[in-house]
Amino acid sequence: MSKKSSYIVLTVIALLTAGCVYLISQLRFSYDFEAFFPRGDAETEFYYNYRQKFETDNDFIIVAIENDKGIFQPDFLQQVDSLTNVLRRTDDIVEVMGVTQLQEYQRDPVLGQVFTLPMLRINEPENYSIDSLRVYSTPGMVGLFVSEDGKSLAINMKHTAKLSKDKCDVLSRTVQDEVAKFNFQKTHVIGRALGQRLYVELMIEELILFISFSLFLTTIFLFIAFRSGWGIVIPTLVVLMGIVWTLGFIKLLGKDLDLMLTVLPTILFVVGMSDSVHVLTKYMQELRNGKEKIEAIRYAFKSIRLATFLTAFTTAIGFLTLIFSNIQPISDFGVYTSVGVMLAYGLTYTMLPAILVLAKPKRLYVFAAGEDFWTKKLHTSLLWILGRKRIVLLTGAVVVLLSIMSIFTIKVDNKMLEDLRDTHLLKREFNFMETNFSGCRPFEMAIQLESDSQAFSPAFLHDLDTIDYFLKNEYGVGSLISLAEIIKTSNKALNAGQLEYFAIPKDDYEVSKIEKFLRRKDLSKITSLYYNPDEKLLRISGKMADAGRKHYDTLNTRLNEFVANNTQTNFTHHVTGTAHLIDINNAALVENMVWDLLLSVGVIGLVMGLVYRSWKMIVLTIIPNVIPLIIVGGIMGVAGIPIKVSTSIIFNIAFGIAVDDTIHFLARVRTLLGEGLSVLYAVKRTFLTTGKAMIVTTLILSGGFLTLVLSDFLGTFYIGFLISLTLFIAIFCEMTLTPLLVMFFYRDKKS
Repeated sequence: MSKKSSYIVLTVIALLTAGCVYLISQLRFSYDFEAFFPRGDAETEFYYNYRQKFETDNDFIIVAIENDKGIFQPDFLQQVDSLTNVLRRTDDIVEVMGVTQLQEYQRDPVLGQVFTLPMLRINEPENYSIDSLRVYSTPGMVGLFVSEDGKSLAINMKHTAKLSKDKCDVLSRTVQDEVAKFNFQKTHVIGRALGQRLYVELMIEELILFISFSLFLTTIFLFIAFRSGWGIVIPTLVVLMGIVWTLGFIKLLGKDLDLMLTVLPTILFVVGMSDSVHVLTKYMQELRNGKEKIEAIRYAFKSIRLATFLTAFTTAIGFLTLIFSNIQPISDFGVYTSVGVMLAYGLTYTMLPAILVLAKPKRLYVFAAGEDFWTKKLHTSLLWILGRKRIVLLTGAVVVLLSIMSIFTIKVDNKMLEDLRDTHLLKREFNFMETNFSGCRPFEMAIQLESDSQAFSPAFLHDLDTIDYFLKNEYGVGSLISLAEIIKTSNKALNAGQLEYFAIPKDDYEVSKIEKFLRRKDLSKITSLYYNPDEKLLRISGKMADAGRKHYDTLNTRLNEFVANNTQTNFTHHVTGTAHLIDINNAALVENMVWDLLLSVGVIGLVMGLVYRSWKMIVLTIIPNVIPLIIVGGIMGVAGIPIKVSTSIIFNIAFGIAVDDTIHFLARVRTLLGEGLSVLYAVKRTFLTTGKAMIVTTLILSGGFLTLVLSDFLGTFYIGFLISLTLFIAIFCEMTLTPLLVMFFYRDKKS
């Protein structure tokens, strides 16, 4: 490449980069947890149809307020009532229910008229003892509106369905600001609007944090490797341009940054550095051998172009296999990261040589001409390995065997907010609601009837009440509402509010009176949320603790058995809802993960076999890189790290990255064998030269991924920790096992 063509290349890259910077300025952050629902799944389609008939189960905001002296204090209740009125007037709040404004229906036994009574007479403290008894004896109040210990109450709100992110941000801030004005002892706000905002804010903070720490660690490792400012600046510029181009490409396709894509710049930063380091290492080696600058540039790029292409290609394959995931954010992550890897490779072979041609990195020349301390260290290591072949192989076999046994203990489990650390505000609020109220995990269950007349038959209502009893007492559903609960509440109201009438009537006549009562305009709206006569569909909803998928899988089995053995009428039931869909999604992760990994291993092995026309290259590529995955899987089993959305992708990513060093090692060995060297000498030369670049790139990669452990998202933490661990184990296998495997498969061979 001449100086003129170098200027042209850099000018074109600068113009394209400027365009990408403009596109990046239009990028937005989003968090749509529904994107994690399994695509094309029957359960997902069922839920979407179900909520069209009723309502969504996550468009709510709960404000919980604590008072150490107890909630039945005049001043406290007056303040709560004032706040309730303020929240009722807030934009996009469509319903507000709080204990200070709840009304109870009752029918006068003499006159037969239906009237309403306040559940709690806040302006009459002398009646608090009576009213508090009524509040705590009324089914459904505890856990929904008041805590069991009497020191907290909750204002429950519904907001506009499917509210956009911008409006959710405004709404959550407005609610928090209004609550803060009242100076209560302690308050808690929870709901999708707030959760979405806090997630996005955290994503932005962590994106900046990850890039900053990656840049810092990479600078240190590059300085150790090259002892030159240019040795730091050149690879860093190439990778930064690759990140800018990738983000611009994402926006060009109309995509915003979600939770998965926030780690993409960090991954590209460390992964994209690999090719630049290998090229610079080879370039310095040629300078050390006495070549002039231009000749050294040409030889460096020519000698490792196949190896660097294969490493970029196989890394891209590792990410691209994620496209087959039925979870959209994971699929998008795989596509865009693979594109970014190839863009970084393209810049390595355009921008990097152009900079080397035009720049005069004197310090780089000086360091290249000096003694390389790596040579002695690597030479000693190789002698140790070759002198202890049996120990190395036997130790490796034992570790792999123990790891395989441990893999079978890995759990496949998940919770709704488990990816947040316990110290995060959202997690603390979530835990408070679980401890003092019914929880925040939505429960939804559909019941399909055979006929519309069945809904108000005493026999079916008794069956429905039996199911409700199981859900409340065995399944753990709190704040439960169903048609049976509405019927029982109405029966109590029509009988002067006597608690003994909170039951399903035994005859058709009594039920028909209740059915007529529920046609009142103010009550029919509530009933329609739990019974759709056109579809002959009923809804049971509530809140519960977030005990994890495995817990609820067991309870769902028990629920099916209970319904089959304890009901008399004919109907079908179906547990659904957002939390249920996330559970189903995670249940399929293991199978998807295994198939994606097998596809990645198979394609990469096949590519190596076809390129070098040798089945031996397939074996030599796969074995050293599958072993680290097995060991890390074993560590996950021992440490109790479950398989979930975040941890399910690490094996594909780690394999696609770790295989790069194998490719560089094998490519160099093949080149030296082609030059007529013996197997032993080819392995030695490769170990001493390519080995340095492999170690440096692994340090950069592992250090970069380790920055992710600073995340408040435990999923991101696990991605950083487990991939770093895998890469450390992989380089150890590469430097110990691969030389022995090469000498075994190519023994007696000389080119």
